[in-house]
Amino acid sequence: MRIICMLQTSNEQLIKRYFEEVWNDGRLDVLNEIISPDYINHNPGVANPVPGPEGLKPIVVGIRKAFPDLKYVIENIVVSDTQVAVHTTMHGTHTGDFFGIAPTNKVITVSQMQIERIINNKIIEHWRVTDELTLLKQLGQ
Repeated sequence: MRIICMLQTSNEQLIKRYFEEVWNDGRLDVLNEIISPDYINHNPGVANPVPGPEGLKPIVVGIRKAFPDLKYVIENIVVSDTQVAVHTTMHGTHTGDFFGIAPTNKVITVSQMQIERIINNKIIEHWRVTDELTLLKQLGQ
């Protein structure tokens, strides 16, 4: 029981670091520390994703270019020994191209749910659902 509790605490800290340092601060160097080389992105919006940290880097760069003041807030987190479910709210100002949508200078607030599978203190699989309808409405689409 103690080992599982330690794993859960470690997994929660890993996910908090992922959002704070990678997404909020834009620190791509952290990806090599916390993302497995075998990382698989199951997000349906990413066609033929490259595995590992190298596949995630252009996604982080692209979203942060579109929303330079990007801020994720963890609303809820549920942790097990190998998985973490996270409910986040994404905030940002749309000042760069976002998947073909020209900058609008509009502020967005969007809810997301993610599941991250963690092995050996590295994220190895990722699933995400974003409230894309709300996002597009906020961008005037």
